[in-house]
Amino acid sequence: MTLVRLQDAGKQYGDRWIIRDVSFHVAQGERWGIVGRNGRGKTTLLRLITGEEEPTEGEVWRHPGLRFTHMRQDRGEQSSATVAEAALEPFADLVAMEKRLHAELEQLSEIGHDSEQGVRLLASYDRHVEEFRRRGGYEMHARAEATLEGLGFAPAEWSKTIRALSGGELGRVRLVQTLLAQPDVLLLDEPTNHLDLRSTEWLEQYLKGYPGTVMVVSHDRVFLERLCDHVLHLEEGTAFAYTGGFESFLEQREARRELQRKQYEQQQAHIARTEDFIRRNLAGQKTKQAKSRRTLLERMDRVGAVSDEGRAMALRFGEAGRSGGTVLRVDGVTCAIGERRLFAPFTAEVSRQERIAVIGPNGCGKSTLMRALAAESAPCAGAVIAGTGVVRAYYRQDFTHLDAAKTVWQEVSDGAKGTMPELRGHLGRFLFSGDDIEARVGELSGGEQARVALAKITLQRANLLLLDEPTNHLDLESREVLEEAIAGYQGTVILISHDRAFLSGTATRVWSWADGRFDDYPGGFDDWQEWAARRQAEAASTAAAVAAKQAVAAASAPAQTARPAAGLSKNEQRRREAELQRVEARIAWIETRIAELEAALGDPALYAPGADPSRPKALAAERDALSAELGEAYAAWERLGEELAGV
Repeated sequence: MTLVRLQDAGKQYGDRWIIRDVSFHVAQGERWGIVGRNGRGKTTLLRLITGEEEPTEGEVWRHPGLRFTHMRQDRGEQSSATVAEAALEPFADLVAMEKRLHAELEQLSEIGHDSEQGVRLLASYDRHVEEFRRRGGYEMHARAEATLEGLGFAPAEWSKTIRALSGGELGRVRLVQTLLAQPDVLLLDEPTNHLDLRSTEWLEQYLKGYPGTVMVVSHDRVFLERLCDHVLHLEEGTAFAYTGGFESFLEQREARRELQRKQYEQQQAHIARTEDFIRRNLAGQKTKQAKSRRTLLERMDRVGAVSDEGRAMALRFGEAGRSGGTVLRVDGVTCAIGERRLFAPFTAEVSRQERIAVIGPNGCGKSTLMRALAAESAPCAGAVIAGTGVVRAYYRQDFTHLDAAKTVWQEVSDGAKGTMPELRGHLGRFLFSGDDIEARVGELSGGEQARVALAKITLQRANLLLLDEPTNHLDLESREVLEEAIAGYQGTVILISHDRAFLSGTATRVWSWADGRFDDYPGGFDDWQEWAARRQAEAASTAAAVAAKQAVAAASAPAQTARPAAGLSKNEQRRREAELQRVEARIAWIETRIAELEAALGDPALYAPGADPSRPKALAAERDALSAELGEAYAAWERLGEELAGV
């Protein structure tokens, strides 16, 4: 069933057309990736689809009653609500209903069930409970918590207020709200921008199982390939629709361009021959034929040349000169925020021409470590020692090294060597020309600021590049150019990124954070992924085996011989020892079962429309009951231990 159809749609602002002649349709259950250079109208297209804006020309048809949710990438937020409260905003009606149920329950406890008023109130309460259950009220908290955890919010962060969040954290809260709204058509604008690797993979799985239709603007090549079955590419002022995944799109686009190139060349040759005939015969005996051909030529539908608007910036890193073989020595470095230590002491040696990827979840200390490596800040302990002849250049993901008040020209040319024409040519290679260079840095988009930062860093002629999230805000073509520039660079690179295709194409070594420490893996990103998956599976298997072994041992082991505790007979002591073993076995089983229930409750498929709505409630109820029992079991274990110890 077709949900959305665009026919010759276009949007104009002032005298500038953003997109024109856009025609495609979206069917139920499809996954669309929307790609194209920054500024080509992707966000405008999403607004046309939702009806937030009307087309200047053409038609946008939507199936009646269709529900959209559009996650924007640029919305600010100032709220005193907590993260947990914000996650429940899509359930505003259910939250209000829950409060009403609590109020009715409190009234019932005061009035009593037997009175006439109590009978009426109880009947009302029962109706509201049934409606609350039918609409998924008993699952909303579990769904919100699972989505928060899936997108990288630990339970300890749920009490933070929205106004205290960073831009990246706020983006993740908006994504949580968008997913929980469960619309017919889910529209996501750069959803992976602020996600770490684990959260990106969680989102992939969630969207694969999503029962509605998904349309996502993204520059993440792996994400697009794993998720999408259709691609819409915006270029040449319009949009081209392709069926298939991202790799298939690349092949089809190249084939379309090659066909267009041949048709253009053939038509141009035909036009040249026809014009030559017209010139030679317009005033001669064949004037009638010449005029006829001129008329046909004027009416001909012209094939356009293959556009070069897809050209990306021309990026090449200058180099200060050859450094020593040892570029950096990281000696027992640890960093902290306040009193919270981010990672254990880390020791490593960086050699010339290595490409090291620093990866880990958001908030684990990657950027803090990078600042220490760049000598921007001192570590809490340990030292970073630079080798002979090392010249560092540091790219910050928040662009705080750029002066927002300066123009592009002032920012890039400040302290740079070269003549004005040379510097203008340099800026042109980063797609800044004409009046662009007079724009204030603070007024630029994220992608434009990224190009300013890269234009600036390439003039520094460093032999050690420290790049913190350099692919953020860059479009697909620019990411590929950056990847090629790093491959051709003769110096050393240490980088942070969550773009898996970029990491696969650049990293020769990986520093990965896990369990409060950085591991140094001596291989590329793809090899590290396989190694990490094996290690995770082995750890899970070992933990399960240990828990099972402890439970069996506790249940079957004979009581240890011990001297009678003070005040206990030998028979009484043996009875208590046997009881203690039973309690220990029960504790081991309960903890294992709670871990299984938590994993099940964190599965996005559990909350998808069409799934059994009673299942999450049943799992949560079992978990809560076992948690209460676990507390009682530990109390009994402590009491028995004290009795046996004679305390």
